[in-house]
Amino acid sequence: VLIFQSLASSSSGNAYLVSDGQTRILIECGLSHKKLQQACGFKLTSLDAVLISHEHKDHSQCVDKLLASGIPVYLSQGTARALELPEKLLDMATEMVAGEQFTVGTMVIKPFSTFHDAQEPMGFVMQSQVDWDVFAFATDTVNLPYNFPGVNILALEANFQQDILDRSERMPEKTKKRVSNTHMEIDKLCECLRRMDLRSCRELWLLHLSSAMSHEGQFVNKVIRAVPHWVQVKSCPK
Repeated sequence: VLIFQSLASSSSGNAYLVSDGQTRILIECGLSHKKLQQACGFKLTSLDAVLISHEHKDHSQCVDKLLASGIPVYLSQGTARALELPEKLLDMATEMVAGEQFTVGTMVIKPFSTFHDAQEPMGFVMQSQVDWDVFAFATDTVNLPYNFPGVNILALEANFQQDILDRSERMPEKTKKRVSNTHMEIDKLCECLRRMDLRSCRELWLLHLSSAMSHEGQFVNKVIRAVPHWVQVKSCPK
C-alpha cells in the first residue's frame, strides 16, 4: 500500500516521503541536509528520487548537496534556472516537463503546472505499479483546476484563511497581496475538492498551513464537510 509521510510542512521548510514498499521518493528538500537526514531516519542515498516543485528555499534548500551525493533529482527547467546551480550540478539534475510522464522504479510520475510566483512550479501525480494506488501532490498554488481520476491519497496546500489574513495588522499590505495571489486559501481548496471525483480517495493531507493565517482544527473540519465521509482528513505537522 502506498504511504505518504510528512517530514516538515511550513514556510520554514517542506519535505515529504512517498513509498509503495519498493520505491521511495522524497518530494521537496526545504531543510538543511543534516535536518533532512535526521528527519528521514535512513541514508538519503537510498532514495530513488527527489522531486522539487519550485525554487523557493523552503522547498529546495539542500538540493545542491543531494545532487552532489548522486541522488536523482527531478525539477522543471524554470526551477533549475532559478536555483542558479553550478553547471556541474545542473548537468546531474533531470528535467521534468508538465504533462510528460516518467518512471522511477515502480512509480509512474506525471508532473502538472501549478500557480505560484515561481519560474515553473509543478505538482505531481504518481501511480504505483505495485498496487496501482494513485497519489497527487500540490503545494504553493493559488488554484487547482484539476481532477485526479482514481486518486487514493491527496496531499494539498491549505495555507491561509482570507478573513484571518484581512484582519492581520502585523502583515504589510504588499505581503497580504502576495499571499492571496500565490497560496491556496482554505475555502478555495474546498471549492476545488467539491469538483473532484473522490470515490476512490481514502486520505487527504493538508499541507503548508500558515502559522499565523490558519486554524488547524477549523481547516480540517471545513475539508471534512467538503469531501465524502470515507475520506480521512489530516493536517501535516510543521
